[in-house]
Amino acid sequence: MLMKGPEPAQATFIQYFQTRNFENSLQKAMLAGGNAKRFALKVKAILGSLDQEDPFVRIVKQTNHGENRIPHCVKYDLGDGWRLVTCQYAKTCGFLFVGKHDDADRWLETNKGQVFAVEDRRATLVPGVGPRVYARTHSTVHQDKKLIDYLPAELGDLLFEGLPRSVAKRFESLDGRSSSEDLLLIAEGIDEPEKAKFVIAVFNQLLAGNVEGAENIVKLRSGAIPSFDDIDDEQLLQIEDGPEIRRLRIGSDEYEKWLNDLEKRMAWYEWFLYLHPEQEKVVKADYPGSVQLSGVSGSGKTCVAVRRALRLAEQPDARVLLVTLNRSLAGLLRQLVEAAGTDEQIRSRIEVTSFFELAQSQLIAFEPDNKRLYRDVTWRLSEHVDEIFREYYRQWLNFSAAGILVPTHLSMNARGVNGEVYLREEFDWIRAAVAPEGRKAYLDLQRRGRRFQIASERRQDVLTGLSGWETKMREVGVIDYLGLTSALSRHLERIESEYTNIIVDEAQDFGTTELRIIRHLVAEGPNDIFLCGDIAQTILPKHRALADAGIHNLSRARIVQNYRNSREILMAAYEVLRNNLHEDILDSEDLEILDPKFANFSGSVPMALCAESLEEEIAYARSYAETRLSQGVRTICIAFAGFSSRDIAVFAKRCGVMALDGNYDPRSDSLVFCDLEQTKGYEFETLIIIQCTDAVLPPRDAPKEEEHRAACKLYVAMTRARRDLILSFHGTASPWIMAVNESIGTALWSEAEDLKQAYIKGVPEVLPEVEPDSGIRDAYKLSGIQFLYTSHALGLSIEAQQKLIEIVDGRGLVRGGSRRRVKWADVGSLLRDLAQSKLHDTTLGPAVAAELRQLAG
Repeated sequence: MLMKGPEPAQATFIQYFQTRNFENSLQKAMLAGGNAKRFALKVKAILGSLDQEDPFVRIVKQTNHGENRIPHCVKYDLGDGWRLVTCQYAKTCGFLFVGKHDDADRWLETNKGQVFAVEDRRATLVPGVGPRVYARTHSTVHQDKKLIDYLPAELGDLLFEGLPRSVAKRFESLDGRSSSEDLLLIAEGIDEPEKAKFVIAVFNQLLAGNVEGAENIVKLRSGAIPSFDDIDDEQLLQIEDGPEIRRLRIGSDEYEKWLNDLEKRMAWYEWFLYLHPEQEKVVKADYPGSVQLSGVSGSGKTCVAVRRALRLAEQPDARVLLVTLNRSLAGLLRQLVEAAGTDEQIRSRIEVTSFFELAQSQLIAFEPDNKRLYRDVTWRLSEHVDEIFREYYRQWLNFSAAGILVPTHLSMNARGVNGEVYLREEFDWIRAAVAPEGRKAYLDLQRRGRRFQIASERRQDVLTGLSGWETKMREVGVIDYLGLTSALSRHLERIESEYTNIIVDEAQDFGTTELRIIRHLVAEGPNDIFLCGDIAQTILPKHRALADAGIHNLSRARIVQNYRNSREILMAAYEVLRNNLHEDILDSEDLEILDPKFANFSGSVPMALCAESLEEEIAYARSYAETRLSQGVRTICIAFAGFSSRDIAVFAKRCGVMALDGNYDPRSDSLVFCDLEQTKGYEFETLIIIQCTDAVLPPRDAPKEEEHRAACKLYVAMTRARRDLILSFHGTASPWIMAVNESIGTALWSEAEDLKQAYIKGVPEVLPEVEPDSGIRDAYKLSGIQFLYTSHALGLSIEAQQKLIEIVDGRGLVRGGSRRRVKWADVGSLLRDLAQSKLHDTTLGPAVAAELRQLAG
């Protein structure tokens, strides 16, 4: 990046600038190869000759026809219809775009009227009319805000100055549902052509969501901000780089490095071209110790983390660790470091990993004999750890250690909570809160973040159950990631400070025990730990206290501008979050909820689309994805609510689609599947979320006290969409979606897309409810205790559950003398008998019998 360096020796030299669009277009041509790269190299030759009096003369010629869509525009012919577009003032030259003739023409039309200017001593691009905005196919209540209300009153007065009141009133009536055509019709009432162009440009930018751009158009016309035409040489030299414009400082080290790197960068590099000043400030800052960066979704925290890692790695003795919890995101970070770090020596000083892999490598060093154990699939059978936990919890294969949890499980069933899911999360919470040798503290510990009560007398059972789970993993030869954390905690004092700096991305998902390990891996000192996170994206139930982890005296930084999402998408997502905020999030000590500032662009309204079934939802989503890809969309994600990463990985393979993981590359994987959680850290032009259905969002088997965590997960997924967001459902839509119907449009899938029958391929399979090797497939063929582990038992009273355990024993019993049945072999046979008569009501009790009859219905 060309951020600073020596100025040219003579101030009379032309000052050269480049824009974000220029470097994006040049990089695209360079990566395309063939003729495109040949013309890109011609542009590079020009850029390498900027110390000459006329760097263009020996390489290219001006086009035969002039260009008046952008003031001071000069176009050059690169050959074979390719164009280099520049903007040349008396003492400056700006590089704007490079591409084929038609692409250049489209770019000029879209950016017609833009001007180089200076605001607050920074170079800025004041837009012109901007792209044409068409009437919205769908609109929402939020779009009824008058466009003029987005402008400060004083700028509105300047805008309407000299207009007939009748014309001004018509402009004042326009709102977010208007179109560029509406503007043109009203502007016919303005006699002065320049005034008409000015008013149209301001309102068109407001329609596109670019409020800042609209303000700058008014400021430029009023003289509040000067164009490059209006500043002298001395002022020109003092201009700082802006978010869209960078100076090419001829002769500086940065300039030479930039030229050399042009052919080395990869496609991912476009993420990192131009940091906003608030992002750049954090990247460059030096802190006395650890720092916590709080940033809203879409604020570029991951970009900041990568760029900061590269900056710190410039020191010859640096060893920088860039770590995140999610292994898929760790893979993305590796690609980004590889793409943005063009200096191999600097890249070699950065280690990028997931915490799972970090703990694995540490443990293998401490316990080399256990190498096979420290994996999340069994080395014998390649079973996923999710399958092993079900096997453990439901006491399959005669492994009965989880029997201690049965009373707690029955209690949770009675309260409508899935005990298997909740207790597995509780195991994670315990291991995140306390070291293995200190687990007795759990018996009296305030379970921060866990609002669903577990009676104190049951907590010892939970600890015993956790111990049994760890035994099961050891015996099978598998371990989950918090098991790795616990195992590594036993070696805490042996962990050496082997890094100079550690950067933690998505830090809100790290618990106390993981952070304690992080603290041991780096010595205390300047820039030692950089925690990068957003408390609103907390989706894991963990104890998190920085002070308990040994991280003290934090500096704090914040980024509140959202750069990723259209105004419409962010508004809908943020309303979902705001409606479900919980005091546990608001009271966080280490991170804070930040109100996001909207990105300066608008897009289509997020849509909730209804299908007949889940299978049809998926088929419609794939049909829609195919259509969007044919229209030029580059990246599409179909995310599945209510399924695990394991479920989606299996289904994606069956469908021949990439499952989102650390190997994802948008250049080759234009369509990916994933669960909601795996979307974190990524962004897609189009995102479709499947099964936004009541009883899935929020989950019907999760405690109401903690369903905000699922809302955070939905918020995270929604904010991965840049411009196009579809929320798909069948049956009844999620109440969370219904609650924000002022921000989301609703329609049938059949109204939005044609269903392609080739995509009717079933639905993802979840873990089996019944032991696979038992030969039983129907849950109603199970014994009472086995049945109580299935979803059918949710909501049954303790009394009814105990009766099922007592009288449905898997064998059955008929009293000899009376031939009356007193025990049943399976639940189904009991329910059939109850449906046929009330003969057995005395055995069960009238209340339990009535309850079980409802279960049969």
